[in-house]
Amino acid sequence: MGNANRLVGYLASAASASLFYVVWSVVDFELEPTPHGRVSTLFNIGLAIFFWSFGGMGAALVLMALPWHLAVRGYGRLQRCGPIYYSLIGASTLLVVGCATSSVSPKPLFIEDQTFLEGFMIAAERQGICLLLSGLVFGLTFWLVSERLRHSRPINFA
Repeated sequence: MGNANRLVGYLASAASASLFYVVWSVVDFELEPTPHGRVSTLFNIGLAIFFWSFGGMGAALVLMALPWHLAVRGYGRLQRCGPIYYSLIGASTLLVVGCATSSVSPKPLFIEDQTFLEGFMIAAERQGICLLLSGLVFGLTFWLVSERLRHSRPINFA
């Protein structure tokens, strides 16, 4: 039951981090001034989902599975404070993997060629805070769904 619980935790974490990323992007698009007036919120939601799919976040959640598995196994050995451990590991892993996948994702032809490191730095500047906070949400959701009850100690009232 433990591995199935962790799989459900990973899927719930990916869903919550994706939702956070899309909401953050929509709010960012809404607050950005446009020269030709305001666009609809539905358009901004579609644009946010497009960037989630092709901007690196969707691929990052898939590629993050192996490092996350290693982090979960490492927690079994460390036994530190779960919410802090999973939040920090989720934030740092999603930031690094998200910027890396954003750097190698396809770009339009009008964007000049860039090296991997330049693309990584551009992704970190443009969406670094969003990826960092999405990773924090990812880690907290994983801990709440799959690990919180696993390592809790029963309370003895006697």
